[in-house]
Amino acid sequence: MESQDYLYNIGLHGAAVGILPYLWCKLRDAPDFLSGRLGNYPPDILPSGSPRVWFHASSVGEVTGAVPTVQALLERLPSAVAVLTVGTPQGLRHARGRLPESVPVIPFPLDFPTVLRKAFRRLKPDLYVGFESEFWPNLFRFLRMNEVRSVLLNGRVADRSARRYARLRSVFQPIFRQFEWLAMHSEEDLQNVLSLGASPERALVLGSSKYEGLLSKADPEVPVRWRRQLDIPRQAPVVIGGSLRGAECRQVPEAFGKLRELCPEAIGIFVPRHLERIPEMVQWMESRGIAFHRLSDIEGTGRRRVFPVVLVDRIGILFELYSIGDLIFCGGTLEPVGGHNILEPAAWGKAVFYGPHLKKVRYEHRILLESKCSFPVSDSDELASRWRFWVRRLPELKEYGERARNALEKMGGVVSRQVELILAAFPERFFGVR
Repeated sequence: MESQDYLYNIGLHGAAVGILPYLWCKLRDAPDFLSGRLGNYPPDILPSGSPRVWFHASSVGEVTGAVPTVQALLERLPSAVAVLTVGTPQGLRHARGRLPESVPVIPFPLDFPTVLRKAFRRLKPDLYVGFESEFWPNLFRFLRMNEVRSVLLNGRVADRSARRYARLRSVFQPIFRQFEWLAMHSEEDLQNVLSLGASPERALVLGSSKYEGLLSKADPEVPVRWRRQLDIPRQAPVVIGGSLRGAECRQVPEAFGKLRELCPEAIGIFVPRHLERIPEMVQWMESRGIAFHRLSDIEGTGRRRVFPVVLVDRIGILFELYSIGDLIFCGGTLEPVGGHNILEPAAWGKAVFYGPHLKKVRYEHRILLESKCSFPVSDSDELASRWRFWVRRLPELKEYGERARNALEKMGGVVSRQVELILAAFPERFFGVR
């Protein structure tokens, strides 16, 4: 047996089996989702039609980029049949809420040969389209065995990931060579996939369809609903701390506390990236006598917000909450995480504040900085200082927000170019339907 086959069939399969207890703990409250991840799809999951396109987006962020591309392809090629697989329950719910019922949204099969065999029997794809950075060795082996071509869109391969893939070059190099097209997010991502063996003739920088997805999600009814839900007076400035990581879970509320010394009517809404941080944040706020609500204390209970702080204890709504923010901080940037989606507030016409750690969002940072519509800060003290300055100048800050939205709009056009790549990747037998 070749070493590569051994890695695929023994090493990776064993590693996957090792995480089953973890997956079971995480997904025990979503048994249907876990069943889907094991490849248990209904026999008629896809209607008849041709060509059959398997799209995959890992979670909510990737789904945001996938949805406009799926919709655009079906408009361009009405005879096509599409399915979207998603790797998290939250992403599944998000995708089902944004795609028509004619596009099945199902859990992504685990990277076990036995699971993938079942999935391929049900889906019978003619083309696989992945988003961002999902490179599962067994999956790509099955794609190759079944002569299914693949395309990567919104592609991301960070420096750290590239080093990890390079250590297992015999496993991952065939994957990067296997793609018909690799449409990468940035020049850095492009150079990394080229270093891993991708063909220069098939790799290019195209940006991200995620940004067009953001603009289409910005429903003007959303801020009206949230302001009513949270009983926010028209004159009260709203601070949003989004995707908070590590020490940011106390640093950003501390910065808000300093702001309230100047502006006692301000309201703070804090959203940790992971719900596991909620007990720690609750303990921290209680130890300092900070009056707060959990969002679950308000939603669906008929209770009114009376305290100045709301701690968001459910996920999937941060993008909507940005719509009511006046002073917005995007997390993972004071902590050395590398940043989360700093362009989401721009879809609502909002300027954004963030810290110095921007490794994962360098491209977005450059766009915002060139448009003079973002406010990088070095630490939480500078964040508090900036907020104290701008809280009395909110009409002027809105002008920065409009610049941010204009910058986002200029990044459009990616979806139509992605559709062209998908069409170009179809096997020759489908040329007659293009």
